[in-house]
Amino acid sequence: MHRAGLVPLHDHRDSLVMTGHCGQAALHVQLDEPVWRPLVKVVGERLAGGFMWMHEDELDDGLSLHAYKHIHTRRYLYLTELGRAYELAACGRFVPIRLDHALQSALCTWWILAG
Repeated sequence: MHRAGLVPLHDHRDSLVMTGHCGQAALHVQLDEPVWRPLVKVVGERLAGGFMWMHEDELDDGLSLHAYKHIHTRRYLYLTELGRAYELAACGRFVPIRLDHALQSALCTWWILAG
């Protein structure tokens, strides 16, 4: 019997491991070589100039996830190499999000903050 929201990772009756359905974990894989291609592909070069590349993570499924932080809003935009957006959920794991929602969240009112 399974509790709601929990799924067995292994089908071994003697070692049943359960996990929640809250997104994917991520592991920092590099902090040294900025990768701008996903951001420029999504927002263009002009708007990309308002972001800092922070780090690259690897998600559970093997996808690379790049963290970009806006210089005025201080909010993050997380993008895969293919330009798919993710957000950091309350559970501390990454979940997919619509790109327009991710951009709105990262940029919010940057033009007001920029003066």
